[in-house]
Parts: sequence; C-alpha cells; structure tokens
Amino acid sequence: MIFRVSGSRSSRLGRNDPCPCGSGKKFKRCHGAQPAAPARVRPLPPEVLRAAEEHKARELRREQQQGLGRPIISTDFQGYKIVAVGSAVHWGKWKTFFDFLSDYVRSILGGDWGNAETAKPLNERHPIMRWYDAVCHYQQKTIPEPGKVHTAPMTGATAAYFGLAYNLYLLAHNIELQRKFVARLKNPDQFQGAYYETLVAAGFVLSGFELTLENESDVSKSHCEFSAKSKRTGAMYSVEAKSRGPNKDHLDVGMQLAKALRKTAAHQRIVMIDVNVPNDPPRPADVWLSEVMGGLQRCESTLTVNGQAAPSAFVVVTNHPYHYDLEGPIGGMAVLAGGFKIPDFGLVGRLTTVRQAFETKQKYGDIFALVDAIQNYRIPSTFDGEVAEFAFGEAERKWKIGERYDLPDAEPRATGVLTTATASTAEKVVYLGFQLDDGRSIVMTAPMSDAEISAYNAHPDTFFGVVRPVGKRLDDPQELFEWLYESYRNTPRERLLEHMASWPDVDEMTKLSDENLLRAYVDRMVSATLARGSC
Repeated sequence: MIFRVSGSRSSRLGRNDPCPCGSGKKFKRCHGAQPAAPARVRPLPPEVLRAAEEHKARELRREQQQGLGRPIISTDFQGYKIVAVGSAVHWGKWKTFFDFLSDYVRSILGGDWGNAETAKPLNERHPIMRWYDAVCHYQQKTIPEPGKVHTAPMTGATAAYFGLAYNLYLLAHNIELQRKFVARLKNPDQFQGAYYETLVAAGFVLSGFELTLENESDVSKSHCEFSAKSKRTGAMYSVEAKSRGPNKDHLDVGMQLAKALRKTAAHQRIVMIDVNVPNDPPRPADVWLSEVMGGLQRCESTLTVNGQAAPSAFVVVTNHPYHYDLEGPIGGMAVLAGGFKIPDFGLVGRLTTVRQAFETKQKYGDIFALVDAIQNYRIPSTFDGEVAEFAFGEAERKWKIGERYDLPDAEPRATGVLTTATASTAEKVVYLGFQLDDGRSIVMTAPMSDAEISAYNAHPDTFFGVVRPVGKRLDDPQELFEWLYESYRNTPRERLLEHMASWPDVDEMTKLSDENLLRAYVDRMVSATLARGSC
C-alpha cells in the first residue's frame, strides 16, 4: 500500500487535534507547542550594579556587628528612634544602641524594683544594681557634654551591665523573654545561673542558631535550657548551661558536667560551663583552660549518670570575669571547646596535622562557629550596622569604589571613577586607583585621619563602600590550608591530577574521591611551603 499525503489543509494535523503521541492532550499543548523565544537579557546599568555591591557591603558589615540572628529593626520618626523588639515597639530619643539598651534593661527589670534596690546600701544591692551604680559613675567621668556622643573604653561594669541588656534584647527579639526568667534574674540566689544562660543564648543566636526554649512548667521530667537548630547545617542540639559559684579555690567543673548530663536531651548535647573566676594575667587563660579540659577528659571513663555510662556531649568551657573588677578594663574572657567521649574532637589537643585540624573544623563547623561568636562578642554601637566613626560624624566615607570624583590634584578638570583602593594604616594613607574619562589610569594617595584608621581597622573589607576582602597573612599553616582549599575547590579533577603527575603515588591519588583528592593536593602544597620555610 502506498500512503500519500495530499498536502491539502483538511488532511493536515490541526493544532487543536489530539496529539498523535497518544497523550490525550491537544497537539498545540503537547508536541506542537512552540518553543519560547529566548529572553533578551538587558545588561543592568552601572549605577544599579554599584548599588547592589554597596548593599552587599552594608549587609556584611551589619552581620559582622549584629551576628546572624534577626537584624536590629529601627527607624526615625519626628525626632524619635523607633525600635522593634520581637512583637513589641519601643521609642525614645536614642542616638546610639547603647542609649537604647540602657532604657531597655530598666523597662524589663521594672522601675519600682530598681528604685527599691537603689534605696539600699551599695553593698546590699542586687549585683545588677551595683553594676548600674558603677556605670553611672563611669559615665559622669567620661561624658563631659551630656547629649553628645562620646567614646570611652569598656570597663568591667559596662561590659557586664550592657552585656546583660544586650542579651535580654537578643532573647526577646529572636525567641521570647519569659517572665519566670526575669524573676530568676532578680532573685540574688538564682541570678548567677540565669545571667550565664543569657550569655549562652546570646552566643547561639549570634552564631546562627534558631532556639526553642524548653517548657519550664513541665516538671514531669528534667530538660535542658533550650534546643538549638543550626541554620548552617540543620543539625539539632540540646543545650544545657552551668555556671560555677564564685570564690572557688579550684578549677574542677566535673560536678557541673555531671549535673548537665543528667538532664533529658532529645538531641546531641552541648554543655556550656562557666568557670567563673577572676582574671589572672600572670596565669594565661589557655593554660588553665587546658587544665580544666584535662580534668574533664579524666572523667570520660569514670563518670556515670543514673548508673549508666555518661552520654557524649560537646563541652564549651568559658570564663566571663567582668563582674570581678567593675572599674578596671575588660580582659580575661576565655572560651575553649572539646568533645566529651567524641574522640575526633577531644577535650585536649589531639590534632597532629594541619589537614586533620581542617577536617575537624569542617565536620564540627557548628561548634567552631559558636566558639567564634563567643570570642568575638561585641555590643553594636549603631542601629543600622554603619561604622561608629562614620555614623557619629567623627569621619566620613570619602572614597567609594565605583563612584566618580573630580581630581583637580591630578590635573585641571580631571574626573575619573575609583576602580581600586587599599589602605596603609602604618603610613596613614590610602592608595587610590582611578580610571579617567580619557581612558588613562592613575594612582593617587590621600591622608587618613585617626578616626578613619579606626573605622578601617573595624571593617577593612567594606571600608571603600563595596566588599573587597583584605588579603590574609599566610604565615599560619591552618590559614594557608584554608586559603588554598578555597582557591582550588572548583578546580576540575583532571586539572588537579595534571598537577600531581610527577608525584610517586599518583596512581593512589586517582582512586580518591574528588573531595579527598582536593584535600590531599592542598595538604602537599602546605607541606611543600613549610619545607621551603615560607610560612
């Protein structure tokens, strides 16, 4: 049989006919669908790209100041600063975030309670009100002109008092601030434990965890302080906080660990323990912290809970000694983490190679992030994340990469776009690279004031308005390993094997996974650099 197609309209497949593939759909909605025309992508104007880069820099700077919890939410209205804290709204004539915190903590604790404490002799007052008294006297010494923004070094009193205020703010803004918890803070017998819990919660919030408070009214079973979910990995942890009482003549924290491990935990445990001892400069913190961890290590084989071997836990030991010296400068804050019955994250130093340290940091990134947040705990000065020197008029952001400038110092009527910049704080100058309108490139220098140097030191990677990471000093093997890893992590496997072609064990390298191949290559590069004496 010969099948002929006449070509007449009546014999053609119509777009509304059933598709011959048997799908049951009309031909126009199945195999007869017309491919969409490729979208025409219009390049974004330079000013839009620059605005996006500036926004990225502002957000990075804000995160560096405010951590990874909810950002500070504020606005200005008719001379007032309006601040949202969780579902509550506060307003006042605040110029700095410290101004706000000063009023905020009083509103949480209550004016009547504060007045009643102030009426007592100083040595009989609640610790918070003794801190407050020291803060007031310090402000009288350091603020010659009330109503103007002044800068002064932190003391033990300001660190303790404003730290508590900031921690309470973080709790209310990111989780909730329970009345029972505030009542515990006001109770002198329960204050130390409750105060430490605010420090612990703050560390978790700032390092990127979502917290869920346990139901304290449920007395049917014991429970930890809260559950913490890592935004980074999604892992869940049960967190318990213990603070030793003051004036101990030893550094043993075994009892605090045992009490913490008796609590019912739904997830992997993180136990936070504050040693609570005064700062002792002649005895470095890393020395006595190692002693503490060594003592906990000896408990691994002996400690029992309810007649059974104690469960494993990450243990983070801290010391916040600010309240021991209210008038002196802050110092002595220390933190160290280890794994109780977690062999590859031991309580004392067991890492023997740079690669092993790197892999441990990768595996336990949540714990390292927590420790980093505690070590770098700072109270913001500004509401929006701007550098304090710029926000309060001590200096101005003169140089922004991507902006056009008149350059009369170069030649008359010269204008150009700032394309690159770097600062030398030792020389007190900035080096500025411009692309002139006539196509030429020039480099100029400009002086830096002390306030500008302070602003640069606070946030060097966003000082010029956009994100420009400052080069790392690669004289540390661990930093060198991390830098090389990031530099080569997107290198194709074939290219890495080409680099390894002369290695005597290259055949063994070909059997490795992509990740282990990358780590092996970086490890050899670090070793070669160390052997040359470059690190």
